[in-house]
Amino acid sequence: MAERKLGLALSGGGFRAAFFHLGVLAQMAEQGLLRSVEVVSTVSGGSIVGALYYLHVKRLLESKTDQEITNRDYLDIVARIEIDFLKVVQRNIRMRTFINPLKNLKMCLPWYSRSDRIGELYDEYIYRRVLDPNRTTPVEMRELKIIPRGGKADFHPKKDNAGRSAKVPIILINATTLNTGHNWRFEASHMGEPKRDGRVEAETDKNMRLRRAKSYSDIVKVQQNIELGLAVAASACVPAIFPPLAISGLYGKGSEKIRVQLVDGGVHDNQGVQGLVDPDEIECTHLVISDASGQLQDDDDPATGAPTVIQRANDILMERVRQEELSRSLDDKTRGVALMHLRKGLAARAVSWNEPDGNPAGTDKRERNPRAPSEAFGVTQQVQDLLSRVRTDLDSFSDIEAYSLMLDGYKMSKPELKQFEDFRGRPSAGPADTEAPRPGWVFLAVGPWMDESRPPHAGYLEHLDVAREKFFKIFRLSWPIAITTFVVVSAILAGLWFSYDEEFKALLAREVTIGALLLIAALFALGYVAPKLGRAFKVLRFIRTPAQVVAQFFGLLLLAVGGPWLIALHLAIFDFLFLRNGRIEKLGPPPG
Repeated sequence: MAERKLGLALSGGGFRAAFFHLGVLAQMAEQGLLRSVEVVSTVSGGSIVGALYYLHVKRLLESKTDQEITNRDYLDIVARIEIDFLKVVQRNIRMRTFINPLKNLKMCLPWYSRSDRIGELYDEYIYRRVLDPNRTTPVEMRELKIIPRGGKADFHPKKDNAGRSAKVPIILINATTLNTGHNWRFEASHMGEPKRDGRVEAETDKNMRLRRAKSYSDIVKVQQNIELGLAVAASACVPAIFPPLAISGLYGKGSEKIRVQLVDGGVHDNQGVQGLVDPDEIECTHLVISDASGQLQDDDDPATGAPTVIQRANDILMERVRQEELSRSLDDKTRGVALMHLRKGLAARAVSWNEPDGNPAGTDKRERNPRAPSEAFGVTQQVQDLLSRVRTDLDSFSDIEAYSLMLDGYKMSKPELKQFEDFRGRPSAGPADTEAPRPGWVFLAVGPWMDESRPPHAGYLEHLDVAREKFFKIFRLSWPIAITTFVVVSAILAGLWFSYDEEFKALLAREVTIGALLLIAALFALGYVAPKLGRAFKVLRFIRTPAQVVAQFFGLLLLAVGGPWLIALHLAIFDFLFLRNGRIEKLGPPPG
């Protein structure tokens, strides 16, 4: 009988997904399952927290022998991450991407972008201090290779995990290649597009494949030391929000040179499931799928403007891909699957048609009902629905938002993971080790407001409702702050206006409009028209990069000069107020 292998997939979905995944990790640690995980496949937000978890596991496995490791060690890892990760998120990494003036100017260069910068911040704030609190150099992908204490020097999880109680997992950080449309994986040993030789791929996929070398030592030197932060940045490189992350010099030469451009792994597989069942990796027989990705929401009156239709159509396409990927996993009777997702336990609304008299044929009903409602795992339908609408962003998350997502993943996964109880009772686990006491999870503090047996709390529901917004959240949470800000800004603008004499204001109104229009036209020509001509006519291709650099330079110059001040002001005032209003104690006494 083939050995049973457990794999963990952590989906994309920004920090929303990361916090939900932490709740699932906490439940897996309690049930003694983390030590059995052999593959961790991550995407986007899942990659951010998945790489952090992997570094902690690496340190554990290299510091203790297999016989010394207990489930308590994994509980301690998750308990530490739940605190440390929230602290980092509340520093607002997305905004800090633009707080350094010199880095802002550097972004106008063609080989450096916001994606590179946020990768540096991931390394500085999240990863390097796990391996060494005093470390000043970035963590490289090839450093992730785990040689367990007491194991042989050439240890490889695929062939050497058998017989170990604490498995040595491999990590697959998934991105998407714009060049080919294929999945790109960063691993501790190599990177590139995985081999896909299935019948369907052989018949339908005729795009080139960017093959993987056996190790980082076998590729061009400039890419041998690629950093973990950059790999995660590529995996979380949301199109149109972050520019693609480029890998140069790895393929082709001269006129045949291929510059790899990587975007968010969710474009190809936002659940990360494929890596768990790929025969080229460790093919898992049992899957834990933590899916906190954005799911398509109903829209009674969709907007019909071109940008919104394009966005809605893309969302429909991504939802279709998600459903197909999950259906394939759930329908595979040869594998055990535990699936957690943010709309689990919710029913779909069924709307009746209008009869000839114009009245509905019946009242709205519910269909496609789940096996059990969300109340079965201790979360009301209203709260579960609100959590499914939380923004998928990389900004600050308040305690209320983060704890709610973690507790949701923790509660939801408990009954789902019961099917894997036999992974807990392996003889090598040690006496009573599977019953290690639960740590005092910090996220349990939000439990009284989330408890389905208690009446809903208006203040708590308001926080979750505002959590869907990307901007101006503090103004929706606090009218006094909104009114005060409006008055102060209005006073400042009025003061600036009245500080100029009438002659200058007349000149401003007459001259600046024409100059602004000319500047906009010039930037449009450089940043939009020229690149299109460069793509249409190869002889003009040389125009493309200079034009983009010039157009980008003006924007980044303004950002470099004024941006850091505005960002510092936002972090010091509005972000601070948002986080303070999002503390648990702001909700008052627990409902009951």
